[in-house]
Amino acid sequence: MNNEVWKEFAAQEVSHSVAHYLTTIRDLRQRKGYAILKDVAEELQVTKGSASVQIKNLKEKGLVDEVDRHHLKLTDAGLEEAAKIVYNRQVISQLLHRVLGLDAGQAEVDACKIEHLVSHEASHRVLALVQLMQSNEAVAVEFRKRLGEFQLTCPGIDECELCDDTCLVDFD
Repeated sequence: MNNEVWKEFAAQEVSHSVAHYLTTIRDLRQRKGYAILKDVAEELQVTKGSASVQIKNLKEKGLVDEVDRHHLKLTDAGLEEAAKIVYNRQVISQLLHRVLGLDAGQAEVDACKIEHLVSHEASHRVLALVQLMQSNEAVAVEFRKRLGEFQLTCPGIDECELCDDTCLVDFD
């Protein structure tokens, strides 16, 4: 991996933890009409102290505001980030479950792991792929059939178009 790619990953402003805080505050406000520190901590199964530190960090980043000294709400920037995260999670989960055939639960777990890392452009292209693969177009029907029958095999490092010097098929 070149250093520019690594630096791009390290520059992510929304970490996995931040993603969960933002979506939890969003979900609590939608479900209950409000979000307070205690409820956020319970939802995320963390201590109130840990939640307090993270929420302070989110306030400093301009993603969360406090209303009436106890009620949390996402700022416009926080709402935008939460919406992107939820969108990415749903799109990736659909790809993993509906196209690649993973169990729905595993697809959700894996999507959660990467939801905050995928660019908006990549998510849109993944969604287009999911839509195509779920269609009744001949190419999609044939792809689904062939994917179900396909067995991973290695043609050998010298003939493989995917592998450089490490076989991806034998990587278990």
